Amino acid sequence: MKNQPKVSIITVVYNGIEHLEQTIESVLGQNYDNIEYIVIDGGSTDGTVDLLQKYEKHITFWVSEPDGGIYDAMNKGIAKATGEIVGLINADDWYEQGAISKIVDAFEKNGADIVHGSMVIYTEDRSHFIKKVHKNISHLNKGMLINHSTVFAKKSLYLEKGFFNCKYKIVADWEMMLRWWCYQDTFVGIDETIAHFRMGGVSSAHLKKSFNEKHSVRKEHGLYQFVDWYYIYDLLKSLFSGKLLIRISLFRQKNFGH
Repeated sequence: MKNQPKVSIITVVYNGIEHLEQTIESVLGQNYDNIEYIVIDGGSTDGTVDLLQKYEKHITFWVSEPDGGIYDAMNKGIAKATGEIVGLINADDWYEQGAISKIVDAFEKNGADIVHGSMVIYTEDRSHFIKKVHKNISHLNKGMLINHSTVFAKKSLYLEKGFFNCKYKIVADWEMMLRWWCYQDTFVGIDETIAHFRMGGVSSAHLKKSFNEKHSVRKEHGLYQFVDWYYIYDLLKSLFSGKLLIRISLFRQKNFGH
């Protein structure tokens, strides 16, 4: 590419020494030259800071200080970003080789505001599956159809339409996608594996709290008139036992992508 747009990659981390180096190496190993790399650490005490110091010649900006949680940390990183395009990759996850070149190519070919792709999900039992990209996101109001670790967006979207809403502790990433969707910004999904995502532990209480947050988001954006049928569906699911609820969630991720 002759005129490579600057891409800002942001990693947020807190006591993530176990996997952070893999994340960093996946960014530094991309076959794309114009990358700005920003790491926001929440004040780790597990050796994360030592690792950041090891790589600081290759990191454009990093800081280690307390924050208000993952979305607050992401907002700090976005505020520091000077690239035309912004991507977020957490410290448990990593990029596929060549991912950023494919993303930038999709921006240039499609005139997109947001580009996203497929993602490999690794479960706690070490099995994995590909969560395919959703090209048709017409039901985004139902739930998070988009693989957030694969999302790249124009920095101008954040400046014009706001950063992550930190009042949502679980679904602020979905609320952001939904906000852009409501504004009719252009989403382009590509049939390429962009990121690898470690699922980690998900409690039934966490899932039930996310149902309530999703209901609040849909209410905030006026996405139902009298009854939020998606919320009722979620409430019916929440009647199941915790283990079954998590299995249902995993089944839907594998087979339907949300």
